[in-house]
Amino acid sequence: MRRLRSERGAAALEVAGVAPLVIFAALVALQFGVAAWTIISTGQAARDGARAYSLGDDPRTAAEGALPGVMEIGGDGGSLSGEGYTYRVTVKVPTVVKLNLGSVTRSATMPVIK
Repeated sequence: MRRLRSERGAAALEVAGVAPLVIFAALVALQFGVAAWTIISTGQAARDGARAYSLGDDPRTAAEGALPGVMEIGGDGGSLSGEGYTYRVTVKVPTVVKLNLGSVTRSATMPVIK
């Protein structure tokens, strides 16, 4: 009976010790999920910008429209080459935890329609 009483609260102490590590791991996983989401969204924005550029519309407006509200274009630009209209978009990765993952740059090329 004495042994059971001496171990009272041990489980609560173990949970209290492990909980911050589990929360931190979940936040880091969420941050990398946001980074993946940024990569996918930036690629779509580049494709939409290149499509608008090839059709004579404003590519920046099209690229901004393809991005979710929390993401903003940090740099963009288009060019015409023999392959077609190329548009490049750079987006800063939004942060969940204080990890600076930098920015993502993607480009897309749409053929010249004659």
